[in-house]
Amino acid sequence: MTTEPVEAAVRAALASMPEDCPKLVGFSGGMDSHALLHALASVPRPAGEGSLRALHVNHGLHSDADQWETHCQTVCDALAVPLRIVRVEVPGAGARGPEAAARQARYRVFADALGENELLCLAHHLEDQAETFLLRLLRGAGPRGLSAMAPSAPYASGALLRPLLEVPRDAIRDYAERNGLRWIEDPGNTDTRFDRNYLRHQVMPRLRERWPGAAKTIARAAAHQATLARTAGDLGEACSDLAAGGVEGTLDCARLAALGRDAAG
Repeated sequence: MTTEPVEAAVRAALASMPEDCPKLVGFSGGMDSHALLHALASVPRPAGEGSLRALHVNHGLHSDADQWETHCQTVCDALAVPLRIVRVEVPGAGARGPEAAARQARYRVFADALGENELLCLAHHLEDQAETFLLRLLRGAGPRGLSAMAPSAPYASGALLRPLLEVPRDAIRDYAERNGLRWIEDPGNTDTRFDRNYLRHQVMPRLRERWPGAAKTIARAAAHQATLARTAGDLGEACSDLAAGGVEGTLDCARLAALGRDAAG
């Protein structure tokens, strides 16, 4: 019997984290975050208030935003998951448009809301990772930027966890439909004036026509860049230690030059 990809990914991600740590799900009400919240709520967890909770950020950018709040509350009530709703005002769109401004506002809320040693669980998936890689590639990013999104990382007073980062969106849709989930369809996600939506609806379908496994391959390239960035950082620290000066926080120029000659030779 084939293991369900969403459930398997969630269990594997949780197994990599400290046992019984509290979890906060960023819950937009869309399909991806609903599937993640449902899967997390389905995993047996210790009794105790607050072991799993959700946070919905209302950006106020759409006329149905208040109805989305109500939908999220209904979903969380059905799952017996406490929900916090935060309304924000998105400032001027800035150079990258309202999507980026809303994202920045959302992450500020996440950071402020996250408790000590709590996991912020976000529903980014395989195609999101591929899109992020391509966006950063087109902006001329180096290895750190091309690493795209990390599966887990320290964040605010806790940690950020993306359990579905290797799961294809089709598998998430299959999970949502089989479990009878209802979700919000944000019309802004189809507006190809935004760079990410253009990649999602115009570029990625064409890539998949030619290379069906494009998203997985691109995500693998992002993982290679993450490894390269970590290795470069480790080497930089090692070289800094080898070229340390006699006073803390300084470098010995002669030692640094010798390291350069050794590398060239």
